[in-house]
Amino acid sequence: MGCRFLTFSALPMSARLFLGVFIVGHIASRPCLAGDSKAATEGVIIDRDIEYARPDGIGLQLDVIRPVTPATRTPVVVFVHGGGWKNGDKKSGHKQAAWLVPHGFAVVTINYRLTDVAQWPAQIEDCCEAVRWVRRNADQYGFDPDHVAAWGTSAGGHLVALMGTRPRSEEEAISSQVQAVCDWFGPSDLMSMPPNNTGNGRTAEDVARSNGAKLLGVTVREDPARAHDASGLHHVSADDCPFLIMHGSKDPGVPLDQSRRLHERLRQHGVESQLHIVDGAGHGGPLFQTERSRHVVLDFFNRTLKDNWPAGSGPRGDFSAPASFVSSWDLNDEHQILWRKSLPETGQSTVVVWDDRCYFTTMTPVAADAQLGADIIAWCCDAHTGETLWQRTITGSHPLRLSGCFSDSTAPPPVTDGRHTCFFNASGGIACFDRDGRKVWSNSMMPVGRSQPFLHQGQIIFTRQKYMPVDGHFTHEHKNAPPDQWTNLQALSLATGAELWSTTCGVNMGCVPLPMQLKSGRGVAVVGRGGGHSPPETPEGISLVDLTDGATIWTLPLPGYMSTQTFSVRHDTVFVFHKDEHLWVDALTGEITRRASLLQNVPVYDFAASEPTLRSLPSGGKRNIIQQSNLLAGDFHYFRSYLQPCIGRVNIRSGQVEYKHVPIQCRTRPHDAASHAAWLEASLWSTDDLPADFPADKRERLFRTGTLISYVGYEPNHVQNSRGLTVMGDDRSQGNGWGHHASAVPTSAGGRIHMPIMSGMVYSLDATDDAFAARSPSISFVGPVNHAWNRSSLSFAHGRVYAHTISEILCLQPATAASAKAEAEAEADHR
Repeated sequence: MGCRFLTFSALPMSARLFLGVFIVGHIASRPCLAGDSKAATEGVIIDRDIEYARPDGIGLQLDVIRPVTPATRTPVVVFVHGGGWKNGDKKSGHKQAAWLVPHGFAVVTINYRLTDVAQWPAQIEDCCEAVRWVRRNADQYGFDPDHVAAWGTSAGGHLVALMGTRPRSEEEAISSQVQAVCDWFGPSDLMSMPPNNTGNGRTAEDVARSNGAKLLGVTVREDPARAHDASGLHHVSADDCPFLIMHGSKDPGVPLDQSRRLHERLRQHGVESQLHIVDGAGHGGPLFQTERSRHVVLDFFNRTLKDNWPAGSGPRGDFSAPASFVSSWDLNDEHQILWRKSLPETGQSTVVVWDDRCYFTTMTPVAADAQLGADIIAWCCDAHTGETLWQRTITGSHPLRLSGCFSDSTAPPPVTDGRHTCFFNASGGIACFDRDGRKVWSNSMMPVGRSQPFLHQGQIIFTRQKYMPVDGHFTHEHKNAPPDQWTNLQALSLATGAELWSTTCGVNMGCVPLPMQLKSGRGVAVVGRGGGHSPPETPEGISLVDLTDGATIWTLPLPGYMSTQTFSVRHDTVFVFHKDEHLWVDALTGEITRRASLLQNVPVYDFAASEPTLRSLPSGGKRNIIQQSNLLAGDFHYFRSYLQPCIGRVNIRSGQVEYKHVPIQCRTRPHDAASHAAWLEASLWSTDDLPADFPADKRERLFRTGTLISYVGYEPNHVQNSRGLTVMGDDRSQGNGWGHHASAVPTSAGGRIHMPIMSGMVYSLDATDDAFAARSPSISFVGPVNHAWNRSSLSFAHGRVYAHTISEILCLQPATAASAKAEAEAEADHR
């Protein structure tokens, strides 16, 4: 077998996307020497002409293109060439897919039996055998056998769609299942492909000579059952892996409808499917090799093949991850704590994780009690140990309140693609660094403190502030500011920092737009206007914007709207909370199609009750959910009540609204059933539990304003850093994590939804449970109650959970890993 290296200098990502293939084809060959350190740090290995199978004496070969020294086990993309099942070769994988390798993937490009030597199902059998070869040889090549994808073009697209849908033999000793499919303009239904049917000038003789007939050995009409078996559309089921389907809008060979129908069938079965139509493209061609097209593919494989958390809102940009091994934890069990890192100063950013590294921000350390701050520190740490790898200071010009209950200078989380990591200082400053901490670019833009930046096709998208704070907070004087001073969504190039677009419609500083997709494949985000402190952006309500250029698609005015929430789109419907209602909004027209009352005659389950009581809850006026506490998970839109100690949810299919009463604050977590009653006795449940010595004037004000719930607790939150200094500019941060503040956005992982609150408690529920009362929420902690102040969301990566409090970063591991660690330590002690 042959072996070649290619070297990549420190080029911007866009340059690597284009030059990767060029370098593969033009660098000189040299032998693979184990001691060649330069090649080991910069190189890519190509192993050619490996025989992976010999069916009926026909030798089938593949090429492996892989990094020399990957940071971890390398996910694999099996590339399947096109050519009408009668032509083509694995060489096309070098041109089409080798550019993925510098981004941390291995590419295995394969040959399979063509129709001149074998008919269906030989082709799919060969593809599946190639996947089994990858898993059999995972140790030799450093492959990650649990993360294997299939990518194909044209006839190869047809085959990879079948790799993702067609049932596998129960006799497989090694699985041929793939974890993701990228289908480029492949036929999904042979029965409806034009060349397989007479008409429009095609004769029966033409159909008999078609590629489809050569594949099957008969025409589709002669053996429709065989045609159905060879069509991915007819094998779709709910347990299929995620799909990315890309198709040219002007494809003359395979109708676009072939991809649309497959996409719709996958979505109907609840399978994650992304349809990306390449405008103006034909059957392949240069438009599929543009930077944008490659970013679509890269984003998809990063999301589906790597257990990373690349932004505060997670791998899919919606605060969700498909799997998690940590559903609850006990900080008294030291074996569940993989590591904890004491921090010198307060910070709020969610921890972002990519492979073996994690990133977050803190304020620069203060020397005494402090209320305001502007400069932050960007941290890069070892994700496995917490060891600091590098730190960088990002200065700001507009101080904000420290440990603010709505945000502070550190609140916007970083974003990373593994090569570049961008950090945000909400006091004015954005800086991008490479993996080794070298600055790539920076600017003095001011991201909104509550912004949740995300990546979309190589763009960093965040909420940009145009009017500035005064003495650490935003005043009411900007109410009549002109549109050029409005807050808006801003897109920058991650690679260069260049400004790409900004929205013309305004965006409230408290809303949380998320990257969403319509059924058509169009990438969109919903933005809101309206909130406290007299924001200038009008009209109050929501708008749908295009993530390609920031253009406004439609606007829905909602007078009196409080936009401080996350915005999700599902089945071309936007789900919105407005005053005392939940709204369903048509994502294509912006029209309200359905309403449900959040307060009138709603079932409320007591904590351990199996039957609800129907109640009409008091209104909080414009606010009936805690700001940013909502998240769409499964068929339910979860939130926390603004005035009641309840977790609520709306069934987006039936419209049913229901609530679960939970303790406002707990001292401990039960270790077993016997201690459950004691745990409940050590909990605070209502405003009746306000401490007796609570100041009378404050009690009266809180009753009058309806925010009494915020101050129910054993004691005020201790907003102190690890060095014992009080770092707080807003005394509302001493509240319990209910009521009037901006909540950490919940996270949905592995079918559970996790809701952290400022006191250090985390409520966790089964997000897919149809019966709200089937199980009481579990309650965990990220530190001692009232001594673990935090406003960051939890992040999940590589089976672990990461939390950021005022004084530390906490990394928790699964109970199974904790047990193994305990056993290993016990065995070591025994020896």
